[in-house]
Amino acid sequence: MQRVVHDLPLALLTGTPDPASQWVSHRRQISTAAASPSASAAPAPAEPADEPHTPANSNRPRASRRSESRQGSVTESSSAAAPTTSGSSGRSRERSGSLRSEALRDRQEICDKLISVFVARKPEEWRKLIAFSKQWPTLSNSLFARIEQRSKTEADDGAKLEMKRLLRRLKSVHEELQQYNALLAKFRKAPSYDWEGIVARQRDVLQPDFFKHMENLIHAANEDPQEQEALAELATKVLSLIEAYDRVARDQEAMAEAATTFEDILQVNSLAEMDAKVDELAASGRLDPALLLTMAKAYNSTKDTDVTREEVKDIMAHLYFKAKETFAQQQPPEVRILKHLLSLDDPKERFESLAQAFTPGPEIATEKEDYLSTNPQAMLTTISAVLQAYDSQIGSNSMLSDSSSMMNPEVIQRMRGLQEHIQKQFT
Repeated sequence: MQRVVHDLPLALLTGTPDPASQWVSHRRQISTAAASPSASAAPAPAEPADEPHTPANSNRPRASRRSESRQGSVTESSSAAAPTTSGSSGRSRERSGSLRSEALRDRQEICDKLISVFVARKPEEWRKLIAFSKQWPTLSNSLFARIEQRSKTEADDGAKLEMKRLLRRLKSVHEELQQYNALLAKFRKAPSYDWEGIVARQRDVLQPDFFKHMENLIHAANEDPQEQEALAELATKVLSLIEAYDRVARDQEAMAEAATTFEDILQVNSLAEMDAKVDELAASGRLDPALLLTMAKAYNSTKDTDVTREEVKDIMAHLYFKAKETFAQQQPPEVRILKHLLSLDDPKERFESLAQAFTPGPEIATEKEDYLSTNPQAMLTTISAVLQAYDSQIGSNSMLSDSSSMMNPEVIQRMRGLQEHIQKQFT
């Protein structure tokens, strides 16, 4: 993507120190110099020579007179230095005021240049400019203040109206991107098993503009490949969760039934009864994606509030994870085996595990591992169904298609590699 930020002021895009911070630093140096007596006070006169020999009957010892002489010297020196210090302090205040005015003028000039840039661009381009700018968080408030000032001081009424319109629209974009950044930070902070709940609760925010902002952030991180990869992987996972959420949410009848079932589960008196209820639903085939989605949304809602009691949060977490674990065990062995294979980074280890999965044997579930088996044809059917669903979404007008340019294709590549390997070695 061609970067479109080359004509923004240098201070917006680089780490150039703000003139105001230079003024503060300079003012400190001046103030320190003004406060130092050695910088302005006149040198004290030399200590007088010892007095002639005092007769034995004198009542004033020599040491006392010498001390008096030194005290007088210090007094004279301080008296002489006072006017000089006062004059230096006055000049320091004058210079500080001048530097401050200069810094404010520089900041105003930067803001005026930015105003010209935003006026010349469309709001769609504003999002790119802001995403690429590292200095935007520190400059935005000053820019808004300058636009508001000009909306009142411009001589022409049309110019005043233009500034008011710019302020309103730019603030709206700024607040929108702040919301996206906060949600992005929430995903990055939360463990991946919480993402389903975040998607269910924040689906109204997770619209195409959110992913356009993520795409801008990915391109802006062109000097940090690791950050680009992390953002692309996050976007891929969130998009997949959204697609799954939307498929389930479209079935309004199933969602209504799930809400009723969820209310029934919450009526039990203990966690043991709750677990038994979940197992009963699984055995009867009623533990479905709609119910899991309802639980995920409820769990995330209680987790994000300080109002709900801790014991209620613990109950919701227990219910949600128990249901997810039980639902995962209901999945066909091919799906569970495929998930395991795709998690292996080493291709050799992946193909060895695939061969082991084709070795017939009983299904055994332990506390840490499940021993599953399948056959090549069943695995090929599962992989083909997943790839077909992916390809059809990429070719459609869905959000996944619109955001496909920033998706990490590594998982899909691994799946295609498994497909080719099975076709060559096992069919």
